[in-house]
Amino acid sequence: MFGLAVLVALGLYIYLAKMAAQFIRKRTDSKLATYATVAIFVLIPTWDIIPGRLYHRHVCETEGGVKISKTVEVDSTYFLPNGRPDEKKLLERFEWHTTTDRAFSKVFHITKHQGVLLDKENGEPLGMATDFWYYGGWLHTTILIEAPADSCPQYPHHTVSGDLWRQVIRPKIDTQLGGK
Repeated sequence: MFGLAVLVALGLYIYLAKMAAQFIRKRTDSKLATYATVAIFVLIPTWDIIPGRLYHRHVCETEGGVKISKTVEVDSTYFLPNGRPDEKKLLERFEWHTTTDRAFSKVFHITKHQGVLLDKENGEPLGMATDFWYYGGWLHTTILIEAPADSCPQYPHHTVSGDLWRQVIRPKIDTQLGGK
């Protein structure tokens, strides 16, 4: 039903744009004014898409990513068979705090997600992961309320926190092996 309402609204909007362009054309007899009217009707629902994507890319490049304060060596029991850190087991020794700022950019519908990894023993921050989620232009966010967001390009599928774990937590190198 909602989809039908969107289609009806779109049809009415196109009809209104056509009527406005014809009205301007009759009153001014100018092709330029007619094209400007059509351009305005196209830009009303789409004006914020390009600036929003550019701003999203900018904040990803300047503020996003992983920042390491300190690396920690742990024994192999803290790693999965595939070599990745076992985040569930590591949470026994480390804390993971996440904050979400939905008001980071209300104009461009960008949310800031930040996670901090702390050592439980001393409360020392080990690293921080920051990702920005772009939800699209105003029309997109109005119609598709539950639509998925785009994360920073360098962290597709919202993988910035996993990258932080992999960069901070290192396997302890056994110096007893091979007499080294």
